[in-house]
Amino acid sequence: MLLTIVSLILLSSFDAGPAIGALIPVQDEDDPWQTSVVFGLKARYLFSEVDLDFQLLFTELGIDPDSSHGYDYSMVPLTLGLSRNTRYLRYGAGGALYSIEAKKVIVEGLESVWSGTYPGMYLSFGRDFSIGSNTADITAKFNIIDFSGLWVGITTSFLF
Repeated sequence: MLLTIVSLILLSSFDAGPAIGALIPVQDEDDPWQTSVVFGLKARYLFSEVDLDFQLLFTELGIDPDSSHGYDYSMVPLTLGLSRNTRYLRYGAGGALYSIEAKKVIVEGLESVWSGTYPGMYLSFGRDFSIGSNTADITAKFNIIDFSGLWVGITTSFLF
């Protein structure tokens, strides 16, 4: 009985849903990275004062063809942090892991692959919108990857 009550409380405070958006590099003018589309899953556990946010996204990174040396780049950002919702704004911060892979087909059946995972952090600002009993949010996330690069991710998600 107690386990059932605890389970209902935990599940009633948990929202999850799809997320889609863009990852925009904010670097030097000579930086070869370009804006990329991101999609994935966002989940939020609602506490009374602060919420726990989790996001798992995927993107094929855009890069200037002259700089890519024939490689295709992909990235999987995994973020976990805290956020707070005020009347007009949701803001938060957290840690992240950015898994990046570069792949190039050398000949049929032979590929050159490089991959690495980099730590990072983020600051986020956004707004929640009620749609019936569900929530849609629009969030700008300032991603600092490996504490040297800055990317702005703008995502919208539908949580239910």
